[in-house]
Amino acid sequence: MRLKKNKFSEFACFKEAVINVLVESPTMLRKSILYILLFPLGSSLIAQDLSFPVRDTWSFNTAYLMPAHKWECGIYQPFRYGLSNKLEIHANAIILPLIPNAGIKIALGSHDGFVFASDHFISSQTIFLNVVSREGIGGLISPEFDFPFIIAISNSFIVSKPIGTESLLSGSAGFVFAFRGDKPDPQSTIDLPVIYPRMTHSYEGITFKAGISYKGAFTRKLFYEEGLQSFFVTRSKNNFFAENSGSLMWAAGRAIRIKAGYILSYGKYPFDGHWQLWPTIDIVFGSRI
Repeated sequence: MRLKKNKFSEFACFKEAVINVLVESPTMLRKSILYILLFPLGSSLIAQDLSFPVRDTWSFNTAYLMPAHKWECGIYQPFRYGLSNKLEIHANAIILPLIPNAGIKIALGSHDGFVFASDHFISSQTIFLNVVSREGIGGLISPEFDFPFIIAISNSFIVSKPIGTESLLSGSAGFVFAFRGDKPDPQSTIDLPVIYPRMTHSYEGITFKAGISYKGAFTRKLFYEEGLQSFFVTRSKNNFFAENSGSLMWAAGRAIRIKAGYILSYGKYPFDGHWQLWPTIDIVFGSRI
């Protein structure tokens, strides 16, 4: 904010000097001086104040944080709130009653155009696993299984690099491990794409994950993202998973965005290697941007 004030203070002084010159100049000369001196400066000020639409509208899953005291939340996208320009807290609100969870993203600074951050997340899947261990509607696991107390901890490093003024390239790497009261029965897994890779560490091993994504803008209101993510689990079998995702996002207003896309996944599951294509849709709302 101080930088903007300084710029406009300098502009005010410059404008006053120009006016003094114009007062003492002939009419045609005044127009020439006005055009030559004010046009480049005005263009410079406008260029310096241009926003970065992708970053400002769609910073989720990048090294950029929510601005201080701003928030956003989707039906599936986590709730995010900027505590400051250095700290962001987040949680998956829709699953919070069944899977208590909370995370924090920390800005680590920037260098040569690269922006760095770390993300740390803690969750417990015990309530969810015991609730879906049932017969009938909502049952995903045989009711013969009971689950011990489980806490999962995720740590990731994220780097983002603006490409021009309309695109953003991001990469991440990290690991997830769990503390268990007892080792769950390996027959009690939920063998579904997207879900299974994100729960394997609760049963056995440590999950190492890495991903890359590219966000861009078709217009100031229509954006796209393509991403790849892989998971490797430290165990002897059913230990590799990969996902390709793509989505479009429409900024329907300053406080609402609509997303739709797909997830194409591959993994080694207990029953076999398996490909699966999933549609995705989400509505994100929050602070005006």
